Amino acid sequence: MADATPTEPTAADDVPADDAPADLAPADDAPTSSTADDAEVPDQAATEAEAGVAAPPTPARPRRRGLVAAIVVIGIVVVLGVAAVIAETVARAQAQSLIAGEVRSALQLEADHPVDVAIAGPPVLWQAAGGRFERITVDVPELAIGDLRGNLTLIAEGTPLDTAQPTDAVQAVFEVAEADVAALAGLLSGAVATDVRLDDREIRFETGFDVFGVPFTIGIGLTPTVEEGQLAFTPSSVVLGDERLDAEQLQQQFGDIVAPLLASQRVCVAQYLPQALALTAVQVGDEQLLVVFQGADVALSGPEFSTLGTCS
Repeated sequence: MADATPTEPTAADDVPADDAPADLAPADDAPTSSTADDAEVPDQAATEAEAGVAAPPTPARPRRRGLVAAIVVIGIVVVLGVAAVIAETVARAQAQSLIAGEVRSALQLEADHPVDVAIAGPPVLWQAAGGRFERITVDVPELAIGDLRGNLTLIAEGTPLDTAQPTDAVQAVFEVAEADVAALAGLLSGAVATDVRLDDREIRFETGFDVFGVPFTIGIGLTPTVEEGQLAFTPSSVVLGDERLDAEQLQQQFGDIVAPLLASQRVCVAQYLPQALALTAVQVGDEQLLVVFQGADVALSGPEFSTLGTCS
């Protein structure tokens, strides 16, 4: 029988089990897909910072720019508004002072006599740009016109900026309070007038006279009118005791003694006012006597306004 030939070890037999290739490792030792997903991803900004790369600048917010622009615009508007108010105030004060001076000169008043001027309508600067003022009101308190004392109100319509140019229309209203009419009643009656009052469109007062030493008191009512540019006061009612008589009946009873009381009287007021203002109306109110003057194409600084009128 033949001898067995010993078999040479193979390469596989010479390699230890622990040195086996990775592909031959047990499946349990292989990395799973979940481990790969959990790997940390490097931050790009941090990477760029480590690499020395500067971050891009942050753009300005449009909303902040709009707020700044709005504040600037509002500031400009406020400044312009304040400047306009100041300019308007200065212009109004200068115009009022100029007009007040012209009125004092025309009425021959003292420099400190109060004269209040009001300019109505749009702002003075706007009106001045147009060359004329729409409406000017001038109040002169405590003005004496002869024996009468009262408040004068001048209203000028369409007054040019150049006061040497004619104003469209001027109206003057002289208001005499009931208490101040007493001087006028005494002047017209030629006697002492008492209990003077304004009633039923008449100036009523009481006065006395003697007939052979016997005193009588009569009440007289005067109705004012305008005659030939003057104020005319004509007796319109007479009361003797409890009896109401007309002027003719009273004169028949007492003759010429009462003639001065019953005569119509005239009072000139033109000599106290500018000749450009003509007396046009007079009216008895509830508590005041109203005397109205009017003029057209009157220049406030012209000769027709600075010269006093006359009575024919």
